[in-house]
Amino acid sequence: MLLRRIRRRLSNSNAKVATYLLEVLLIILSVLAAIQADRYNQARKDQQKLDEYVQALYQDLQEELETNRMNLIDCQKDLEAIEAAMRQFRYDQNDSLQLGLANLGAVFTRGVFRAFPPTTYDVMLSSGDLALIEDLEFRNLLASVMAFRDNYLKSDLQEFDKQTLELSRYVGQYVDITCLASSEELYPCIFDRQGIVSDVHNELFIYYRVAQLRAFHLSASVRGMDAAVRGMEELYAVGEDE
Repeated sequence: MLLRRIRRRLSNSNAKVATYLLEVLLIILSVLAAIQADRYNQARKDQQKLDEYVQALYQDLQEELETNRMNLIDCQKDLEAIEAAMRQFRYDQNDSLQLGLANLGAVFTRGVFRAFPPTTYDVMLSSGDLALIEDLEFRNLLASVMAFRDNYLKSDLQEFDKQTLELSRYVGQYVDITCLASSEELYPCIFDRQGIVSDVHNELFIYYRVAQLRAFHLSASVRGMDAAVRGMEELYAVGEDE
């Protein structure tokens, strides 16, 4: 009788333990399932966000690449015009001075793309979403390309604008600048021909060196941007339908 009671109690106790363990197991499985579902949802959201970033970033890089290529072409035209002006201002002859002023005026009035708006990369960097790009080599390439854009191309353009202003003021000692904008014959706008012939070359050479540096940095930026564009095409298969 006593043994029967002990067996009954042990049986009841084991059943309770088994029930308890089963409940704990179910709770653990539910928590793990919830965690897995949350991870899946977060991964899906991150992938969707990355897809949107990739399209916007690819477009930014293509636009930057095209802008830099066009600016490089204009900068090379500036170098040719400044070099020609340096030669032409050596001669106190109407035709030579006319050509020199025309070349210099072309540089002064040639438009460039000056805007440096915030890019998709800047948004990703400030929000921490840059970590969505898992390829570290490509992420480092992007960082170097965009840092070069901000630290060199901007300052190059500012320095070129500064030198353009200084040169126009310097040339204004010898030439009526307003006359250049309104006259077809440019050599009559000069009121100190000897000053142009003897003094302008040094200032033009400084201007030429600034333009050379700008062209060098634009060439480097074009190579970097082109590598970034090709990297995106390889990693994310963007641009295939274009």
